[in-house]
Amino acid sequence: MRYLGRYDVLAIAARVLRRDSGEVVRRTDLDTIDRVLDSVRLASSLAEAAGVLLAGLVRARPFDGANRVVAVAVVLQFVSLNRAELQLEPVADVDDLLDRITAGAASHQEAATFIRSRLEHRPVTPADLEEHLGVELLLQEEDLTQDWWRGLDMYEQFGEPARQVILLAQEEARNLDHTYVGTEHLLLGLIVHRDNAAARVLSDLDITAPAVRDLVVEIIGRGKGGATAGTTPFTPRARSTFEYAWGEARARGAQQVGPEHLLLGVLQDGDGVGGQIITKLAESTDQVRRKLDRHLTWRERSEAAVAGALTEDATTAWTTYGRRHHLIAELNAVLDENERLHEQVANLRDLLRRHGINPDG
Repeated sequence: MRYLGRYDVLAIAARVLRRDSGEVVRRTDLDTIDRVLDSVRLASSLAEAAGVLLAGLVRARPFDGANRVVAVAVVLQFVSLNRAELQLEPVADVDDLLDRITAGAASHQEAATFIRSRLEHRPVTPADLEEHLGVELLLQEEDLTQDWWRGLDMYEQFGEPARQVILLAQEEARNLDHTYVGTEHLLLGLIVHRDNAAARVLSDLDITAPAVRDLVVEIIGRGKGGATAGTTPFTPRARSTFEYAWGEARARGAQQVGPEHLLLGVLQDGDGVGGQIITKLAESTDQVRRKLDRHLTWRERSEAAVAGALTEDATTAWTTYGRRHHLIAELNAVLDENERLHEQVANLRDLLRRHGINPDG
């Protein structure tokens, strides 16, 4: 399952409320948004997660105006991110559900049941199966060398442990006679590297390299002996994992991308072979994510305590200014990259008006 982050939610609020990013940051209860998003990650299905998200945002009212419309827009974006669509018509039924949630008469479970009845999952396309079926053909059609990312700022942000994990993943792919590196090989690279938080979390859950290799062979088989000792290209899913890891590192204030961020990238793509394997060997990808998040949160708290001890004379006003400045910069980046959201919000507002519901109320 893929999740929205704080900046995604703020970007949606900015679109719906038609305010600039700075005003949205100043007038939104950020801590409440974080709590709701954390609770979403505990859900076991898309419908349940969407129900938690909708009920949490409607009840908590973290936005300064049009809370219900923002909440619905956020849920629409969330289900869309997970290759599904939520049917809103008849809108009167949605409005009634929101009334009951606001009054405390409907729980997140009831919201989940309502959403489940209106969810339409998009069919899987050949592109979704590229790691399973068309990899060799795909690699012939695209230039997917291991150097594709060296020209990006992202490359410089990968720490040495993360780079070692990627090299180990390429070696694992060659050992399996695979002519590509996918999320399953990145998972193996994380485990084989050992000296990292991600490997310790996986080890604690008894996710071992031999078990992963066995499942790789079971799911996609060994290669046909075509692997070489040279460059082994990455699949699009592996590339997305790098990009997600980079984003996670930035969002968490890390100086460099580490193995733990790469694991978060593998976890976010539950349909990839790496995600499927984790699901088979652990309770769920969410279980691994929660355990990893606890480790990262503990480390971040420790680092923050040290930083606080070194800067005890810093004023609260400066800390608040710095936090807002950082949030505004990140939110502007999300807004720039997510222009498609503008059309979604416009369509939602138009749909509500057609059914006699004021989107600004």
